[in-house]
Formats: sequence, structure tokens, C-alpha cells
Amino acid sequence: MSFERILKEVTSVTIELLLQEPFFGHFLTGLIKEVNPHVPTLGVRLDGPDAVQLSINPEFWDKELARKEYRYGVIKHEILHIALRHILMVDRFSHKQLFNIAADIVVNQYVDKGQLPEGAILLEQFRDFKMDPGQDVGYYYKRLLAEHRKGNTGGSSGGERGAGGNPSSQRLAELLSGENEWLQRHDEWHRQIANLTAAERSNLEQKIDSIIHTASERVGEREIGNLPGELKSYLKTIEERFKPSLDWRRALRLFASSSNRTYLKNTIRRPSKRYGTTPGIKIRHKQRLLVAVDTSGSVSDPEVQRFFSEIYQIWRHGAEVLVVECDTAIKRQYPYRGHSPEFVMGRGGTDFNAPLEFANQHFHPDGIVYFTDGYALAPRVESRYPVMWLITPNGLPEHTGIWDELPGRKVKMGAGLRG
Repeated sequence: MSFERILKEVTSVTIELLLQEPFFGHFLTGLIKEVNPHVPTLGVRLDGPDAVQLSINPEFWDKELARKEYRYGVIKHEILHIALRHILMVDRFSHKQLFNIAADIVVNQYVDKGQLPEGAILLEQFRDFKMDPGQDVGYYYKRLLAEHRKGNTGGSSGGERGAGGNPSSQRLAELLSGENEWLQRHDEWHRQIANLTAAERSNLEQKIDSIIHTASERVGEREIGNLPGELKSYLKTIEERFKPSLDWRRALRLFASSSNRTYLKNTIRRPSKRYGTTPGIKIRHKQRLLVAVDTSGSVSDPEVQRFFSEIYQIWRHGAEVLVVECDTAIKRQYPYRGHSPEFVMGRGGTDFNAPLEFANQHFHPDGIVYFTDGYALAPRVESRYPVMWLITPNGLPEHTGIWDELPGRKVKMGAGLRG
């Protein structure tokens, strides 16, 4: 039983999802994957307080999910639990087993039935309860709780089958008996979420939102339109949260006067018969930017995520971006290609000089964008290039001594340009 082989097979499922349902494929790429013989089946769990991982029992994978379509369906099932934020809702419902059932009813409506192994919990198994399709977990929880309280399941804990009940009541009693492996994979959610502090829970929510946002950014509107209505609605909320602080098309034009870098772009135009000129060549300007990310201890993980949401907008509008992560010194540098790093390096104090000096002596950009909370002494190094400072909403107050001493333009994130 090779763990490496199983991880390769998970990669094959990822590729299949990317081809068939790109949103879920991109979502899966944002998750940690592990093969773990100590988990009961296959499911999502926390890896530390602010990371979500897909854990796979190797025996379950090889026996119960031997068919490729089952692997596809069960992994999509687990992604839907995360994307619909079920993992964050477990502590809002008093009857944990009914919540588990309701959550599975929700997600399995969006998975092809031929991709689910025997024993999957399906809405049609509860026809007698006359529950509407396409509803959220709260709706199904309330309806199941009402049926449970009627006594159809035979006992408050659901430990006995309801004698003479209808098929829906019998199915509910069977699930509440505690022997269903589909529900066992949710058990750890309840314990892990209950043990999180408020700050850890906030970071976890930010992490999940970031994965959802990144996946949605990588697919087109057509793919978004195929997602469950509840998820599409939540995506709109996330889009508002991840909106850039300013119009980066306009912001990049502020650097245009110092830019002499051009590149040629071919077009499909024919050669000119009159003038004999080379066909279809346009001259384009491309901004070469150094983007400094303050990774000092005073900048929170959600603020760093917000920085990279802004960097994505800069890159998307045509800039060539080199990111430097820095606290008192530059800790890491890399070209930005549209993806946020899994972690940043730093978490010490703050000193603004290193990125400016690096730009002057080595990189020679058209401009510098510095993301920071602003809490440091004004830089000693005089930048040879235009600088734009983006200050976190709770960072350095405007028009204080240090604010006025920062060279170049200042932007309070969520506000507009400042001189």
C-alpha cells in the first residue's frame, strides 16, 4: 500500500476535476492532502487552527473507492462541504447527527448519483418528509428535527428504529443509530471547531474565503453559473470583500511617465499594400513594478491575504510584478504569476529601507508599491523611483508625522489616493 501512489491518484482526480468542473479542481489544488491510516474514511479536517486538509484512509481509498468515479464524487462531496462552509457551522446546531445528515443532503444534490458509493445520504431517501430541493443546511436540519421530534424515529437519541414508520422515518432512524460511515467523517469537525479561539476561527474563515476566491478567479463566468445557488450567492459576498482598494488601471498610469519599457504584440491585420509595412505590430507599454509586502509581526494573516488580493489586481492589469517579502530586511523575492504563496516569511520588526535600496541598486523598476500597516520610521533611503504606499485600514493614521514623511503617494486601503 503506497502512500505516494495514492497521492498520485488524487492528482489524477484533480486533473479530471479541472477538465470537467474547473471550480472544484482549482479548489482542490488549494487544499493540503495527506494519506493517513488513522482517519476512518476520507474527509476534510483541520491541519492546525487555520488550514484545511483532505485526509485519506488508504484502505478506504483502495477498497471502497476502487472505482475512479467514486473517487471523483467523494472528493467533490468533501469540497462542497468546505465551499458551503459546513465545517464552520457545526457548532450552531445542537443535534450534531441531524446536522451531519442535513449537510450531506445538501452536497449530494450536486454530485452525480453514479459517482457516490452505496450508503450515500440522498434527498430522495426522505420523500415522505416533502422537503424541497436546492435548500441550505439550516432548512433540512429544521425539517429533520421536526420529523425526529414527532417520534417517528423511535426515541430522542435515534438509537432505535421507528416501528411501522414510513421509509423516510426508517432511513432517518437508521442514520441516527450511529453506524453510518458517511457521517463518521464529520465527527472530528465538531471537536476541532469547538477548540478554536475566536482569532483562530477568524483566520480559518479567511483561509476558506481565500481558497474560494482564488478558485472563482481562475474560472470564467460560465463555470460560476453552474455552481449551486447557495455557493454563487456567497461568492458575491466574497467578491465584495476582495474588491481592490483602487482602480489599478488608473493607479498604474501614475507610473507611465517614468516607463520606457515596451514590447511588441502581433495582430491579425494584413500587410499594407500601399506602404509595404510589417503587418499587425503594436507597441505596448508594460509596467515593471517592485511590490513590497510588509510581513512584520504587526501585520495579521488576513491583512497579508488582503495585500495579495490587491497584488492580483495589479498583475491582472498587465504589470510585471516582483514581490519582496520584508520585515526589517528582505526575506524572500519572487516574480508574481497570479497565485498567492502558501505562507510568507518574516514576522519581525519593520524597516522600510531594504526594498527601496534593492530597487535603487538591483531591480530598477518603473515604480514601487509598498503594502504595510505603516508603523515604522520613515525611510532613510531616497527612492529613485515613484513610490505608492498602501496602508492597512487599521494602520498608520492619515496626516500624522510619519504619514507625511513617507515619500510619494499614500493610499488608505478602502479609500482613495492621497498626495
